[in-house]
Amino acid sequence: MKNFLQVVVFGDSLTWSPGVAMGERYADFLEKNLQDMCTDQWYCDVAACGDGGNTAEEGLSRIQRDCLSYNPHIVVLNFGANDSVRAPSKQQFMECYRKIINTIKHSATNHIILETTPTLDQQWHSQKNNPSAIFYGGLENYLEFFSHSFIRETAKLEDLILYDRFSLYHQKISEQPCLREKWIQKDGVHLTGEGNRFFAEGLASIIKTIIPEVHLVQTNSETWLEDALLNPVYIECCESLQTGRLKEYFSEPQGLKRLMLQKTRSFSRRAMAFADNEELQNKAYTAYCLASGFMAAERIYTSQDKEISEKSVRWAMSYLKNIPENNLIQKLIEIFEKL
Repeated sequence: MKNFLQVVVFGDSLTWSPGVAMGERYADFLEKNLQDMCTDQWYCDVAACGDGGNTAEEGLSRIQRDCLSYNPHIVVLNFGANDSVRAPSKQQFMECYRKIINTIKHSATNHIILETTPTLDQQWHSQKNNPSAIFYGGLENYLEFFSHSFIRETAKLEDLILYDRFSLYHQKISEQPCLREKWIQKDGVHLTGEGNRFFAEGLASIIKTIIPEVHLVQTNSETWLEDALLNPVYIECCESLQTGRLKEYFSEPQGLKRLMLQKTRSFSRRAMAFADNEELQNKAYTAYCLASGFMAAERIYTSQDKEISEKSVRWAMSYLKNIPENNLIQKLIEIFEKL
């Protein structure tokens, strides 16, 4: 058995990282950095529990399913960008954001980290002509007024950790303007693979300092594995793969499918950490690898970008090829080899 650290990154699309391959998401780089920092006696899992377009109110509505159900040791919150253009008012954003924090505080979570959004680029972002942005002298000024000032103040008042990506981003591009195009996609908000790597390294350094304070509790491996295997989306993926309908199943992007597959991946990994026999360990590892493959398939089938597909295939195969004698695994490998 090993120690197990569960981090949940809970927020909007910046959290699940659209427009990049599997292996280059924010959560992927964070997980790799944390695993490299820890010894071989640790499993470090980072669950990407972001949903595109989410406001704090929408995050609050799914907090039990997509955050607290993980029994996370550390939660990283990223809301505010969508709220600035979609929430009915700043007051409602602040109330929902506070409720999220209070709900997490009443759980077993040890630490909460608050993040700011790196940028809403005035030149590239679709909301650059938003009346509120114009009134405040630009999108980023408006973002500062609407959410960032509140997030910074909340971190102080609640004695929480702040990861001010907005300030860090602007400090770095003032020194090296070329980083703007390296780190930010042309939609003016989402991070490139290099952007995800940079900000994940910074977050990993913060988390490293608080790992000694995390209260690790050994839990029942069989319970976590049962929850992973009974996940309805995971079951549907297995059935679709068996009947040759996996591409059809992922024909359109659906946030719920991504979020539910993340649960199976993380829950089975937790089961691996606490398994006390080889059979349980193997079952958990197979579910972990299959869930990884399904997550890659979802990204491949919903992307028109060849490079994203090729990199996602390589990422998935690094897991799948470790289990040679499994019918579903072999079917998934065959699909990826034909792409």
